[in-house]
Amino acid sequence: MQGRADAVRRRMIGIIAIVLLASAAALWIWPLDVDWHEPLKAACSRLGPCMAVLWLAYPEVKRLPPWLLATIPVLIVVLAVRPRWFLIALPIVIALAVLRPKKPPA
Repeated sequence: MQGRADAVRRRMIGIIAIVLLASAAALWIWPLDVDWHEPLKAACSRLGPCMAVLWLAYPEVKRLPPWLLATIPVLIVVLAVRPRWFLIALPIVIALAVLRPKKPPA
């Protein structure tokens, strides 16, 4: 059952990527006459390729440790709000990854 759920998730990520990329292309070809056109086009242009990369890397992303999956969105928010803090946050995450407790061999 888990394999089917993963296949559905991956398919949905791919569909979202296609919709975002198509929206970005449509907004570039047919610009809207509203003030929120440019931010919408920029968001679709940035998130579409990110979702496409996530779709390609989904089997590997599933293998990431849970604490790292919680850290990645925090790093993205830090990068968006305070780009210079990323230079501090990235080494901290690398140190956490290196210094985390290892599982004893079974």
